[in-house]
Amino acid sequence: MNGSLYLRVGKRDHGSALLESRCAYPLHVLQPQRDPRDGSLSLTVLMLAGGLLDGDELQTDVVVEPGARLALRTQAATQAHAGHSCQRLRATIGAGGWLTYVPHSLVPHAAASHHASTQIWLEAGAELFLADALAPGRLHRGEAFAYDEVRLDLDIQVAGRLAARERTRIRPADGLNAVRFGPSTHTGSVYVIGSRPPRTDLPQALSGCATQIAQTELAHGGWYVRMLATSAAAVHDALAAMQHSWVSLPCTE
Repeated sequence: MNGSLYLRVGKRDHGSALLESRCAYPLHVLQPQRDPRDGSLSLTVLMLAGGLLDGDELQTDVVVEPGARLALRTQAATQAHAGHSCQRLRATIGAGGWLTYVPHSLVPHAAASHHASTQIWLEAGAELFLADALAPGRLHRGEAFAYDEVRLDLDIQVAGRLAARERTRIRPADGLNAVRFGPSTHTGSVYVIGSRPPRTDLPQALSGCATQIAQTELAHGGWYVRMLATSAAAVHDALAAMQHSWVSLPCTE
């Protein structure tokens, strides 16, 4: 299965608008919603299949034109079944525009090998809030850290200059899980690019969600946040709270 999604969002007098949308099974989007306060557009991505099977590849391309604002999210967790699967996200953001992406957790099943690749290009003056979340597997099936491998590759460029690069490969092993995660089981992370300053109160503000939070300033502007928690809901709540705060909306408790 080779699913694809293409979205193009532009700025109009009444706010941001979905100018183009093309999708191939199993990817689909719900009816867009516009925030009357700032004109930003909100879109929810659906995966109509029950998850990613061996050999499946999904490709998502997003274009945010200059001055446009897009908040992208997923409806539910992504289930990666046994075998090899791949997801790719590519996005370009024009000057004065911004993109936020807050997906639900990736849930790798036993014997799953999953590769996620993300490439983002920002023009000067564009902004980005990019999150991800990883679960240890289907805990109710006794599959904690039973997957084979999860690879996460990320590149973010701003005005042609590399701003962030990540290459992560997780291969569960009994002797390493405690070192990587401590008593926690779920992880989340956020890359923030733009002129907005980092919050200095994150550990206190999100103490009810994530158990451990680390915030690092990037060398060429922006910042990176890594969090550990004991449930997917806790990670998602923390990511959503950060996203709402970042776009100057009321922070969820």
